[in-house]
Amino acid sequence: MESRQIYFKEPFLRLGVIGQSLVHVFRFAITLVLVVAAFIFILSKIPQLFWPGVLLAIFLGDAFVHQDAGKRELIRLPSKGRINAADYLAPSSLDAIATALRKEQVLGGDYDLWLAKSLFDFPEVIWAFERLDIEPAEVVQKINDYLAREPKAKLTREEIDKRIDTVVLQAFAKSLDEVSNYVMPADVMWALSSMSENFSKILNLFNITPTDLDEALVFGRVKQTFKKRAGGISITIGGLAGQMTGVRHRTVNRAWTSRPTPTLDLFGSDFTDIARAGQTGFLIGHEKVYERMVNVLSRGNRPNALLLGMPGVGKETIVGHLAYMITRDKVPLALFDKRLVSLDVAALTANADQPELQRRISQIFSEIRAAGNIILYIPNIHNLSRTSGEHYLSAANVVLPLIISNDFPTIGTVGPQEFREYIEKDSAFMDAFEVIRVEEISEEEAVRVLIYDTLMSEKNRRTVISLGAIKTAVSLSRKYFREKPLPSSASDLLREAWAYALDNKAKRLTSDMVIKIAEEKTNIPVRKAGKEEAAQLLNIENLIHQRLVDQNEAVAAVGRSLREYRSGLARKGGPIAAFLFVGPTGVGKTELAKILAELQFGSEDAMVRIDMSEYQDESSYGRLIGTSGENLGGMLTDPVRQKPYSLVLLDEFEKAHSDVLNLFLQIFDDGRVTDGMGRVVDFDNTIIIATSNAHSTFIKASIDEGKTMPVIADELKRKLVDYFKPELLNRFSEVVVFKSLSEKDVEDIAKLQLNSLARFLAESQGITLRFDDSAVKEVSRLGFDPAFGARPLRETISKYIKAPLSNKILAEEIRRGSELAISLENGEFKFDIIK
Repeated sequence: MESRQIYFKEPFLRLGVIGQSLVHVFRFAITLVLVVAAFIFILSKIPQLFWPGVLLAIFLGDAFVHQDAGKRELIRLPSKGRINAADYLAPSSLDAIATALRKEQVLGGDYDLWLAKSLFDFPEVIWAFERLDIEPAEVVQKINDYLAREPKAKLTREEIDKRIDTVVLQAFAKSLDEVSNYVMPADVMWALSSMSENFSKILNLFNITPTDLDEALVFGRVKQTFKKRAGGISITIGGLAGQMTGVRHRTVNRAWTSRPTPTLDLFGSDFTDIARAGQTGFLIGHEKVYERMVNVLSRGNRPNALLLGMPGVGKETIVGHLAYMITRDKVPLALFDKRLVSLDVAALTANADQPELQRRISQIFSEIRAAGNIILYIPNIHNLSRTSGEHYLSAANVVLPLIISNDFPTIGTVGPQEFREYIEKDSAFMDAFEVIRVEEISEEEAVRVLIYDTLMSEKNRRTVISLGAIKTAVSLSRKYFREKPLPSSASDLLREAWAYALDNKAKRLTSDMVIKIAEEKTNIPVRKAGKEEAAQLLNIENLIHQRLVDQNEAVAAVGRSLREYRSGLARKGGPIAAFLFVGPTGVGKTELAKILAELQFGSEDAMVRIDMSEYQDESSYGRLIGTSGENLGGMLTDPVRQKPYSLVLLDEFEKAHSDVLNLFLQIFDDGRVTDGMGRVVDFDNTIIIATSNAHSTFIKASIDEGKTMPVIADELKRKLVDYFKPELLNRFSEVVVFKSLSEKDVEDIAKLQLNSLARFLAESQGITLRFDDSAVKEVSRLGFDPAFGARPLRETISKYIKAPLSNKILAEEIRRGSELAISLENGEFKFDIIK
């Protein structure tokens, strides 16, 4: 089969400087003569001249409207044969190429730079650089500087022709990818940026990557389209744009072989009518899903497709695109000239008893079979199987046999949770449909969708959105806002940031504003660490030691991980860090987790604490990630979904069932897990700390023998395989050994806790509390237990210090402004009121 052979040949470029100038003068002269003639003819009172003048004016008006139209449109590109790209070149693109050629021939220098400079004469290129927060004049000035420095030696005409051919052919390919009508200046700019060494250097000076420029040029192309078309084009992220206002309803196909469907029309909407009115059909991404859906609908047996995906992922957008392609006759013969009509199940069952419901269904499907040109679309098709009411059951029982009959193609949509709950268990449903999974679009595709959506929305608002703001919204939404898929999640974030910009009367929405809103919503430090935070990170070990005694190795490990995360050096695709804290009871494992939650995550409330001893049987697995059947959220996954920036504490990790421990293999490795509802939960912004008392006696014995902590840690890791699989141990960022506390350590901890009590009393009630060294030593003695470490300390302080203080406060012996000294006398705590 003969394929396309694309080449470029434009005689105008061979005319030289004088020849091209003469052509421009001649065109201008002819246009001027025609304008003057039309003006004179219309103003004359001679009937024989008036109407020719009107026709001439119409001709000139049409020429003005289509002044940037090429000789042929790309949408009508032949599928084979030799094709001259010059026929599809917009006059503005040809003008830029010709202008650059004349400048190079007269002044010398780099042709590529002359072409780049010429392209800045066109609005779509200027708009693109403005969206990058770059002043186009500054880029042009840099081009001039390069041209002034570059040697003036000219290339041979053959060399320039090859250069032009390469640029045009690359621009031609790009315009095909962008589904443009013609090869526009934006396409030429993209081609030039990808092949010109000197122009790439200039772009690098402004930190413009090829991807950035490609996406910014979309702004230019689309805005130019809006400018040329009255009202622009109708697009929205959700698929349909607005209501069916003024949409003309066409019920019969062009062959006049179909029949009207009045009952179906009453309970549904004709998507092909909506597409014909330009209110749906926009699609970015999902191309493979669309192709598969079309293939299923076109086959003779079981032509029924079930689109399965999260709400907002774009299922209805894909259906709308099919309706649009039907109106453009770009579908297989089996779908040619069909009507794509939706059926609203809720409207169908509303106010209908059993006989009425069956009558409606029977009438609708009789009309569908008689019409012979219907593709039936049932959104939220699981409603047919719901058991919440007899109407839904009756609808499913009646409708499914009709769908299985193969008399007409059917499209259904459903979410993952509803699919598992209502459809997956129903063999009749599963047999009737081909299930097609619809995943969220990529970040690059989401950026493109938001560019179109932004340009539509900007027409009614005073703030311009930069490309950086859009890319930041997409990136942050993909990372932190997983409640909705892209692009819906990014659109929500962008609109919140847009509202913030409008409230602050900002003329431009920047990426910093988007980051600010994201940080407020998640409490996650998104932007680079500022001076204050950087100083805290560099000093975090000392800050922790203000509240934690000893355990230097554990504190150092935590500090390293946090600094790597905030400096951007942490590994991608996993938690910030996953630690296994191993040591005896009461040595500070949980306390370190609490301190870390407060210092780095803002509050102890940011800590998700799970007692793993409650997950010792196999069935407890579902409690961690949730179960769809009982519609229960996960004790682990739900809190992390709601607060993606948090610390997860897994107490007594070794006591969990092996199946539960296997869950953490994926979390530690990939940083994500799918919960019982089918939602992906992201752990990329969590610190996970698992605590264990395994081999505590070995740790104590090794310390008593004088072994160093690194040696103990290495030996302990080998012994921990008694409790954990090697692959699980290897996925921890670090196994941290906590040593037993000495009596001196417990005394230091007692001092910390008593000082904390004194601060609390001073802040809450204005009472000053002082402790004598003897009192501190006695508290530490009473609160120390070799088996439980410092854990009894809090109970000791409560019994011997807080209880007497409570009595004195209630008896009003001490009040705001009082000062109290606590000491030890004759083995008893003594409370002296100084004032």
